[in-house]
Amino acid sequence: MSPVSVFQNSDPEALACQLRQDLLDTLHPGDLICIPTGRSPLDLYRQIREDEASIRLWRSLRFLQLDEYIAPAAHIDSFRDYLHQQIFDPLGVDTSRLHTIDPQGDPKTEAQRLDKVISEWGPPRACILGLGSNGHIAFNEPGSNFSSYTAIDLTPETISANFKESPPAQLKALTISLEQIYASRDVFLLVPQPEKKSILDHCLRGPKDLSVPGTILHDHPGLHIYRA
Repeated sequence: MSPVSVFQNSDPEALACQLRQDLLDTLHPGDLICIPTGRSPLDLYRQIREDEASIRLWRSLRFLQLDEYIAPAAHIDSFRDYLHQQIFDPLGVDTSRLHTIDPQGDPKTEAQRLDKVISEWGPPRACILGLGSNGHIAFNEPGSNFSSYTAIDLTPETISANFKESPPAQLKALTISLEQIYASRDVFLLVPQPEKKSILDHCLRGPKDLSVPGTILHDHPGLHIYRA
């Protein structure tokens, strides 16, 4: 099945602008959405902070954190802090609308709490994702096959991609599942890196192959692609 839409542009600013507008056209106050961290969404978040219509909308949404490092070392910044810095605090989003992950909390307890959020408020209206160089989405690494929030070991490839200097030897993370992502009504996949063309094309061609987790999206009926 072809994606609902593909927007291609070599300019990351243009990709972020189109995605921001599409979110404005798609989302409604009170919607539950999953949002990513990392380098890919930085332009998007900056544009949202600078746009009054986006600010009004995003203040009214309910947010679900996709993933988080488990008990990271002191020098490793948490994804929860990243989201507060980039979106929640600048926009003044009420804390009652935030369903984030405590990186120092018990992973089983955190997983159960977030699964309950999806049970009560979900499935998510929208999920915004990036794509890992090994095809992972959120922190669903190659071979992932679970149906709820789960603690996993990150692959050396993912660790080295996320830590350019002094990567830890091992690192665990808590992540939403592929099944929960696929249940989202709309998936917005933002891949501004031209070097990820090959893995993105692989994911879009399908078929589903858990050794390349992003392939589960190839037949999603609400898939939107923003690519270099």
